[in-house]
Amino acid sequence: TTSTTVAETEAPVVVPTTVPDVLRMPLTGDPIADQSEIPDRPALVVKISNAPQSVVPQAGLNDADIVFEEVINDQVTRLAAVFHSEDSDPVGPIRSGRFQDINLALSLNRPLFAWSGGNRAVTLAIEDSDLIDLSAVNGASGYYRRSGRTSPNDLYSSTDVLWGQAPDDAEPPTAVFPYLRDGDQLTGDLANEIEIQLDSIRARWSYDAETDGYYRRQNGNEHNTETSTGVERVWTRNVVVMMADYGTNTFDGNPDAQVMGSNPAYVFSGGTVREGLWLRFAPEDPFNLYDNAEDLNPIALQPGRTWVEIPRNVEDVVTWAE
Repeated sequence: TTSTTVAETEAPVVVPTTVPDVLRMPLTGDPIADQSEIPDRPALVVKISNAPQSVVPQAGLNDADIVFEEVINDQVTRLAAVFHSEDSDPVGPIRSGRFQDINLALSLNRPLFAWSGGNRAVTLAIEDSDLIDLSAVNGASGYYRRSGRTSPNDLYSSTDVLWGQAPDDAEPPTAVFPYLRDGDQLTGDLANEIEIQLDSIRARWSYDAETDGYYRRQNGNEHNTETSTGVERVWTRNVVVMMADYGTNTFDGNPDAQVMGSNPAYVFSGGTVREGLWLRFAPEDPFNLYDNAEDLNPIALQPGRTWVEIPRNVEDVVTWAE
């Protein structure tokens, strides 16, 4: 008898063309060695006053992973400071929310939302959203009036006290921005001085190569923040400018930033600027940054803290120089 042996054919080995990314802190992109290093707590969004000048120094801005600066009524700005990896005691002064906060903050996976309250329409909208409402006038505890400050800019709390009120099913945030990987090089034009006009607020960020950070001035003055050890200059690793069309909210007549859809974006990191666009389709989406609308190549940030400026989408509100 004869037999025929059929040789088994081995499956081809597929070699990945890209190196897998490292584990990272979700809101700063800082590399970590193990998933257990990510704090088991939700993101915490705290609404912080930025006008008048007497509110400076605010408390906690350099402990936030992300700070959003948005135009509100009276042609001034308000800050939404997002905490997760670091604590701050105190934090404030804490002020009221706006409709536009809902679509901004929902990208953070049902965060805690700490605010002083608001008009009835905003209150109902936030209560009806997936934000975890920690309103100072709606049952949340841990707020206090601080001596030496003038009402309404005297309301403070601490991140530990606010996190202590998180529901059991609250989860950590997911990533909001993409980050550079080891070996990636920043590309873009030099940009060491940045000016952004947000209605009556003129923000100037100056890059310092020694610390690889951007330091902030506001309306010609150094912008300082309280820390646990004293007062220091507001700084950040990345400055992301998201141009936004502002409408007028029909319920309260306040400015209403459109933070879904697409508009131009300018990403400042490591003394460079990269121009492109931001793109979002739903409130839960991250803030996707791309170099152009045709190829959709992602623009990645340096790991570290990020300040997001949201000026009106009009000409000449963003300028920079080498």
